[in-house]
Amino acid sequence: MRQGREIADHVGRVMNIVEGRSRPAQTDPAYERLTRSWRRSLNKHSIDPGLSSVPKVVTAYELREHRERIETFMRIAREGVERLHHELLPANYCVLLTDATGVTVDYRTVPALEKEFKDEGFRNGTCWAEEHEGTCGVGTTLADRQPTLVHRGEHFRSHNTQFTCSSAPILGLQDEPIAVLDASALYSPDARESQLLVFRMVCDKARLIEDAYAHYSLRTYWTLQLGQVAEFMPVETDYLIAFDDDGRIVGGNRRARQELINHNGRHAEFLHDLFECTASDIMVSAHASPGTPFPLRMMATGRRLFAVLRAPNARSLAQVTLAKPVITADDVTAPRGFRHLALGDPRVKANVACAVKVANRDIPVMLLGETGTGKEAFARAIHDFSDRAKQPFVALNCAAIPESLIESELFGYRDGAFTGARSKGAKGKILQSDGGTLFLDEIGDMPLSLQSRLLRVLAEGEVVPLGAEQPTPVNLHVVCATHQDLPELVRQGRFREDLFYRLNGASFMLPPLRNREDKRELIQLVLREECAAMGREELRIPEETMARLLSYDWPGNIRQLRHAIRYACAIADGTQVTIEHFPQELRTNNHSPRVALQPPPQQQQIPQPAQQMPAIASPQPAAPRSVGGAVPDPCELRDGEPLNEACLQLRQKMLDALRRNHWRVTETARQLGMSRATFYRKMARLRIVAPNYLDGEERMVENG
Repeated sequence: MRQGREIADHVGRVMNIVEGRSRPAQTDPAYERLTRSWRRSLNKHSIDPGLSSVPKVVTAYELREHRERIETFMRIAREGVERLHHELLPANYCVLLTDATGVTVDYRTVPALEKEFKDEGFRNGTCWAEEHEGTCGVGTTLADRQPTLVHRGEHFRSHNTQFTCSSAPILGLQDEPIAVLDASALYSPDARESQLLVFRMVCDKARLIEDAYAHYSLRTYWTLQLGQVAEFMPVETDYLIAFDDDGRIVGGNRRARQELINHNGRHAEFLHDLFECTASDIMVSAHASPGTPFPLRMMATGRRLFAVLRAPNARSLAQVTLAKPVITADDVTAPRGFRHLALGDPRVKANVACAVKVANRDIPVMLLGETGTGKEAFARAIHDFSDRAKQPFVALNCAAIPESLIESELFGYRDGAFTGARSKGAKGKILQSDGGTLFLDEIGDMPLSLQSRLLRVLAEGEVVPLGAEQPTPVNLHVVCATHQDLPELVRQGRFREDLFYRLNGASFMLPPLRNREDKRELIQLVLREECAAMGREELRIPEETMARLLSYDWPGNIRQLRHAIRYACAIADGTQVTIEHFPQELRTNNHSPRVALQPPPQQQQIPQPAQQMPAIASPQPAAPRSVGGAVPDPCELRDGEPLNEACLQLRQKMLDALRRNHWRVTETARQLGMSRATFYRKMARLRIVAPNYLDGEERMVENG
């Protein structure tokens, strides 16, 4: 526990330096960076340096989302994290890996100090972003995209001043942050120099992970591994350069991009711009002695490097004359941000062509399509292409959160806003996405009472958290998605007409998998990705099995396809997957019922600018509608409608089960045969509120 005098001294030193009344003892660039970070922490993020509470920890559901977004990267990074932890364990350092938002997604602790580390906030799910924690290893590394050593009193918050943190960024092929690798200790000598060796070890392992992921990301191209010493080539790579069959350079690791491809204001487009030879010469040299380093001389400087050529995927070095590569999920000819998507379908290509034109035009985007068609992936691609790519991408599924929670999740709240609120309050999704993109999935399920608040945020560019009196300015780009017919919801009075027009700036209809012309390529792509994720040799799908997969209806679309192939890869023992390896519904071709989404009347298959809807009459009461043969929910209530007998019986049954399970929703939903999302929706419709939320309201509802 930090003593009061220590906290006061630290706060005083921070304020003196930030306000310019004194200067740090050291004047090297590292300390100048830390001083700038202190100023950001105080002036931009409004963090109190005297705060003594542990850092913010996201929920288990949110942590799973953070991990799923970088699942393949985490698989590749795991070996580097393990190695660093093994090397630093004797010195009592924990090792953590965070994503680009600063949330810890992988963590290795010291067994003897596990409880102490956890009590101080070192655990999976902890957020170390500078906007929450001020100056710290992870947060300042993400802000500056440079390796950072923050030692003891160099931290901004007094709670962290006993720690020492060494962090290094891991960047992608476009220099975008993917993750941060960090090693931290609870106790360390006062001298900053005592941490320089650990800092160097963290930087080396981060570079190792980054190069491994670059090699994986460029695996569909020819790659040159380059080094200065031929004898080191089998064990260490200085530079990695990827190129296509025409010799055009398509990417490389960070060191190659900075020192070779882009150097002294010059950009090398082809291999012959970089070396005193052509791509054909390189392939001939590699073919003459496969796997043996051969010399290459730089065009501009005459510097000599040694190279080893690797063929794309399983292609042989002897295949030096090949057809041009088809578009794949790693195709660099596609627009930036969209390269991980399969783009072989004409409608998907048309969507992308239109999306890149509106991405930076401050036009809200509406994504339409059946469940599982990849709406969130497309939304993230728009964000990654836009000028906001380096800012947060924040997603909220309006159908997966009960109505009693969605308001605080979206708008945030201040300290003491309601019973059970966190002591420091919480930033809502809107403020978290400030400067970036807010993705609202299943927008049609947003409660009507919150739609007016969202409309005001969009119209005025400011948000008022629960319990706050003053609005906070916010700058964000909104992308929405739904599988519902929003104009019909407007006519029914379940969705605000003015909000619909505000959100429907540019509409894109994502085709279902069964109608895509690139279905074969998409199946092969997902198979390659799942094989790589499992660390096994690429499997093959026989033609008779492929025919069955192509003829299947895929009611769950791409999401169902990925899960089916993941299952098949897991249980297949040989070198190929057959129809027997797939789930039962594919083997029997038993198509699941599907609710098809029809485009709104003004929506075309190829994206068009948003059109005006005809005037909509005042909503009239309507009987429950049966969509696609589905039985209407007897408890589908409008605002203010009283509970009928069926609803009251179901409500009592759910309340009894919740109390038996101490309000553990996941276990209760399982016992009642519902999914977690369905259970939450029914809680909202039946006005069931957990005791730790709005405690007085729960008692009022039960007593009523």
